[in-house]
Amino acid sequence: MQKLRNYENILYPELKERNGRLRIENRELKKKVREYKKKDKLIEKLLLELEELKAMKFGKKREKLINIKVLPQDNKEKKKRKPESYRRPEPVTEIITDRLRMEIDECPKCGVLLEDKKENTHYREDLYEVEKLIESAKKIVETIVESGKCPICGMRQYAMEVPKQKVIIGQNIRIMVVYLAIVQGQSYTEIQRSLKHQYGIKISSGEIINILEGESNLVTPYYNYLVKELEEDKSAHYDETRWKTKSYGDNISEGNYCWVKVGVKSNNRLIWFGKSRGKGVAERLRGKKERSIGVSDDYGGYRNCFEYHQLCWAHPKRKLRDLAGSGNLSGKVKKVCQKIYKDFSKIYKKARKVRKKLQSGNWTKEEKLKKLTKLEESFEKLFEKTSNDPEKLKAIRKSLKKRKNRYFTFFEFPDLPLDNNKAERALRKVVLKRKKSFGCRSTRGANILSILYSVIFSLMESNPDENFFSLYKKIIEFED
Repeated sequence: MQKLRNYENILYPELKERNGRLRIENRELKKKVREYKKKDKLIEKLLLELEELKAMKFGKKREKLINIKVLPQDNKEKKKRKPESYRRPEPVTEIITDRLRMEIDECPKCGVLLEDKKENTHYREDLYEVEKLIESAKKIVETIVESGKCPICGMRQYAMEVPKQKVIIGQNIRIMVVYLAIVQGQSYTEIQRSLKHQYGIKISSGEIINILEGESNLVTPYYNYLVKELEEDKSAHYDETRWKTKSYGDNISEGNYCWVKVGVKSNNRLIWFGKSRGKGVAERLRGKKERSIGVSDDYGGYRNCFEYHQLCWAHPKRKLRDLAGSGNLSGKVKKVCQKIYKDFSKIYKKARKVRKKLQSGNWTKEEKLKKLTKLEESFEKLFEKTSNDPEKLKAIRKSLKKRKNRYFTFFEFPDLPLDNNKAERALRKVVLKRKKSFGCRSTRGANILSILYSVIFSLMESNPDENFFSLYKKIIEFED
């Protein structure tokens, strides 16, 4: 009994106090564990964002993605190129300028007449001597303009308008400046070097600006025609990218973005420089909302911009691919990311096949509905969350779930593509130009580029086999 009293009076209070202390300590440790888990997720999120920023700044290493064995496209066999594809095509007879015949009658070793002689023909493509080419390319025309004074009105009349400057630049040089600036994407310094080295022509940056502005005025009628055509077409691709535009004097820059609109059925395009990233620009680019159909990525400015909206499948696929190939994920988290990428790729492939069959027009309404239901069921499985989802994957799942219906607009309009590649390719030239020129110095320059880029690339993409200079003359002579 004494022993029991000792337990009750001495040991029990001690054990009770110790138990309470351990409970508090356990509670604090659990709290810290939760905090550490939150920090781990934050670190994981920050590492993924850092990886994205590095990819944007320095590019991606493709071999990292190719080594993922679980991905479906790794099993595809590359098409073997034919030997002829590595060789230059033989020229047609009409364009051969010179002919050279190398004859042989005797053996150079034995001095005996050769028998069974054969001819072997090959062609050598080359330029004329560069010095002579430069001399022949440059042309200077001395123009004498007569004038006379009318005895009746007393006014002096001229045979043609006399320019203010003594030496002026001809139309062919002006076209060449447009070609170098727009098609080649050269900066003003590069244009100056090209003209000096190739044709011996010196030109200032101020003259280049004036030439581009003058040419943009000449092609404005065709630009206005493009605006009407694209508005009547209704269906188009949309995208935007950064393009720095400075304010100059009273002309305040609208923004630092470039927008593009490309027709789904045609290669006509509008490229607008020096705009903001706001929804208002997308609406002005679109025109009337009634019956408008837009193909774009999931940027917020497009969400309520069109009456019918087809979201790009390639964008979420690229995001999932980057997650699956990320070096900052491992274990179960990485396996989850690889699995969803594999599943999405399979659904995307099925969607492309369905679209092709829809275009053929062989399905009834019941068959269409059945296919749509089946495809949507597969798509909805992508929304199912797991405990190992990183934050970025959760955001992708949420976005897919929220805008599910917009990925299936092609069921109503089978001509709509499932990706926005057409608009992205249209912006590629802009991105290359941006790396060289770093944007526009004023809104005036942005407006000039908007007209020239829209007109020139619309016509070049519509007529890929025709020479630029002959196409440009058609643009100048165009009458709406």
